Amino acid sequence: MVIEIYAGNTLIQTIRKVMSANIRETLEGEFTLSFTVLAKSALALKTKQLAKLNGQYFEIVQIAKSLQGSLPVCSVTCEHVSYILNDEIFNIDAFDFTGDPAAGLNQLLSGTPFSAGTVDFTDSCTMKINQEVSRRAALMQYIAILGGEIEYNDYLINIRKHRGSMEYQPVMGSKNVTNVSVSHDSRENASSYNISFFKLLNLAVGDNVHIVFKPLGIDVKTRIISLEYNPFYRYNIQVEVGRYKPSISDTFYRIENSMSKVESSLNDVGSSVDGLKYQMDQLGVSYTIVKNLTVDGSFINVTYEVEKGDTHQYHVKYSYSTDGSGRITSITLEDIFSELLLKEVSTLLVDAARFEITYADGETASYNYTTDSSGRITGIEKVVG
Repeated sequence: MVIEIYAGNTLIQTIRKVMSANIRETLEGEFTLSFTVLAKSALALKTKQLAKLNGQYFEIVQIAKSLQGSLPVCSVTCEHVSYILNDEIFNIDAFDFTGDPAAGLNQLLSGTPFSAGTVDFTDSCTMKINQEVSRRAALMQYIAILGGEIEYNDYLINIRKHRGSMEYQPVMGSKNVTNVSVSHDSRENASSYNISFFKLLNLAVGDNVHIVFKPLGIDVKTRIISLEYNPFYRYNIQVEVGRYKPSISDTFYRIENSMSKVESSLNDVGSSVDGLKYQMDQLGVSYTIVKNLTVDGSFINVTYEVEKGDTHQYHVKYSYSTDGSGRITSITLEDIFSELLLKEVSTLLVDAARFEITYADGETASYNYTTDSSGRITGIEKVVG
């Protein structure tokens, strides 16, 4: 077992002995490495260099030197190289994809050092981003939409349906365990086990495990959601088990982005109608524009301006519904106040290419619409016949 240190593509040092080392990996994508060596063995180490261990690359993010007794030591903290996707240079503010998950992953990673590896999903998926986010946050969101789990393989990003073993592995037996402790946290719905083994066990994040230790009354089938161990001495392993769920930050991002997509979709409709000035005489109006459009969690409030001899304004309140991806699926008229009562719309249904309108008097009409690559409406045409 060795740690190779690289400056760019150049190998500058091989570390064969450490005072201590720790790897932490979780199903949520956390992957860190830390190790401590004698200071004389760390003279060439600098932040931003890469540490390679077991085929994985980690970026050195912190170097701390101290004196332990009479020994000068150096403690090094590293993060998996994929963490560079948090750098501002990789931020994105626009992403609109529907199709094969592997193709979408490659498109999402375009312009970064990473590319798609194994993707266990084949059904079409959709993700749209219209606000600035880090590339890593976007990646985690994409994986969450698929319902997958991230796995690193050098500079390849894998998305697996289930990391680790599907079969339940027997983890503990009184003859193999030298020390064990367990704690339960109801707030996180998780249990943490610290286990020391007499014999080395080959455990991995995501494994389904059967933990049995009769002296403490432990007999549970569960799953490893995080794993910590010394890669140079894997006889002491700390595992956290429980039900895997997205982290708080991922959940917040998903909700925030969904609302942003709703608002962006509505703003696109409003600005498009405002800019279009198309043949509204089909509806019995000489010329109509949208003066103001606001959106809250339940309603769309619109102020129209009508030119028909004199200029008039009227105000309309619509309720709306969305699908799981935040796309507006229907709009229903709730209230209207008008100086000049026009032909009143009762319901407006929107699909991928058409508006279906039902007026208050029972008459119906259909309009096809086209959009550009960003989803902005560029043209509307009434369907005749």
